[in-house]
Amino acid sequence: MFVLLRHAHAIGKQNWGGPDADRPLSALGRDQATGLVGTLAGVELRVLYCSPTTRCLDTLVPLAAAHRLPIHEHPLLAPDAAPDDLCAALDTIELAGTLWCTHGEVLTGLAACTRDDGTRMYPIGQTAKGGAWLLNAHAPLRYIDPVPPQ
Repeated sequence: MFVLLRHAHAIGKQNWGGPDADRPLSALGRDQATGLVGTLAGVELRVLYCSPTTRCLDTLVPLAAAHRLPIHEHPLLAPDAAPDDLCAALDTIELAGTLWCTHGEVLTGLAACTRDDGTRMYPIGQTAKGGAWLLNAHAPLRYIDPVPPQ
């Protein structure tokens, strides 16, 4: 099983004067990040990846502390990364036990990726900020709402 996670709620772009990559989580987002520890308690996590943005990194800090795992920044999870490159990369590595924290536009790109036979590689749908998809080859796709909701 692996997890695709949209970063928790961040401060709005209109309320942030710095570079977008440095935009932090809002108070709600910090609560959502903390809530992920309980929400994903039954999920085996061995590796945490995130977009090289503050809001993605901050989303994973409580999980990393709870699981005593480092967080690995990955450029293919950035908002401007090419979805096809990420799909190709995900198709070549062992995904079991990994969590990938990224942005809504990246998840939308992943949802559009198809295999040679035309089936969707990641049949995910709309994802709320702080929401997660649990993907497992041996079980149905499962969506987990953020806690607290946005």
